[in-house]
Amino acid sequence: MFNFRNTTAICPHCLRKIKLSDLKFYCVPDEDNRHEVRLSFVDKFKNRLPVCKRRYCRNHGLTIREASCRFCGESLPPQILFHDKFLSFCAVGVAGAGKSSYLTTLIHELKYSGLPYILQAMDVETTKHAQLNEQNVYEARHCLKGTEAGISPKPQLWTILDNSEKGDKIPTYALTIYDGAGEDCEHIDYTPLDSKISRYLSGARMLLIMFDPLLLPSVRSEIRFETLNASMATERQTSAPANMVSMVNSLANYIRRNCNISPGKRIDRRAAVVITKLDALTEMLNGFSSDAVILKESPHVKSRGFVDSDSQMVDLEIRDWLTRQGETAFLGAIDANFKDVRVFGVSSFGRPPDMQKRLARVRPHRVLDPLIWMLAGEGIIPTL
Repeated sequence: MFNFRNTTAICPHCLRKIKLSDLKFYCVPDEDNRHEVRLSFVDKFKNRLPVCKRRYCRNHGLTIREASCRFCGESLPPQILFHDKFLSFCAVGVAGAGKSSYLTTLIHELKYSGLPYILQAMDVETTKHAQLNEQNVYEARHCLKGTEAGISPKPQLWTILDNSEKGDKIPTYALTIYDGAGEDCEHIDYTPLDSKISRYLSGARMLLIMFDPLLLPSVRSEIRFETLNASMATERQTSAPANMVSMVNSLANYIRRNCNISPGKRIDRRAAVVITKLDALTEMLNGFSSDAVILKESPHVKSRGFVDSDSQMVDLEIRDWLTRQGETAFLGAIDANFKDVRVFGVSSFGRPPDMQKRLARVRPHRVLDPLIWMLAGEGIIPTL
């Protein structure tokens, strides 16, 4: 059973530990009458949100719903303070790896997977972002455009309600999702990173290192031209293959510098290496066998736990495939830099887009596996 405890909240923007008194609260009856609401002694003693006390305000007596961090000034949903665990991951990879599409299908599948978790957006920005991307992918059936370089996307702020626990109070987990701009991470050695992306990379509890297999020359030579161009970002179709080994080493060195980790020490953080666009690899002669575990339906959702034997087999199959593609240096860079590594294979759409970048019915494959691995590591979901 989950034991409730007084955990320390973390600002998703500046990554400082925060408590009730570290927030500024505001009542906003309308844009012209925005005013600060201070905590009372009773509010601090009972660890509760304040209410508006302005006599003639139309929100008089209502609990405050807007706040900002006193350290960084960024807007925060006040309810972020009241969670039992604080989870975060940052998706990184070269431009065109499919991060935006993957994150969209990940959120959608988590909502409707049948797992005993209720997903709720904490703020308006997260709601709008998720709705727009889901409409584009699941309704309009269009491929998403990549994250623009040099711009740090706002973190997605979610609450996970753990409905597997019975009783008057159930566990709640704050999940922050950071989207690291691909071109920025690709050129991390010689291009100054946005300060926000820098904090996200250094502070996230898990890194999702997205690997686009279509950038490998050995893969390009075996896949039909139509599949290749339909599945790749337009700007990547004629570009030179990205050096994933250099990106991983540069990313690790960047984290070491920012976190004061010695050069010879592995980074004590979970690294999920995610091979994207798995659907495009099925036509390769030197691809995965038809009975490969990675091509089968993920067992984690039905089992309501992380099936470690399945995950380890997928890890072995992908490592074997990467070795056959001549990517042993990439695997070596991952294992040398990170202490806890697991390799996953996913398909965000289930099949490649057509030549006009339009999607058939979206049927994601294994997109929840990396997240379930993280939840198992946090003790939220059992390891089977």
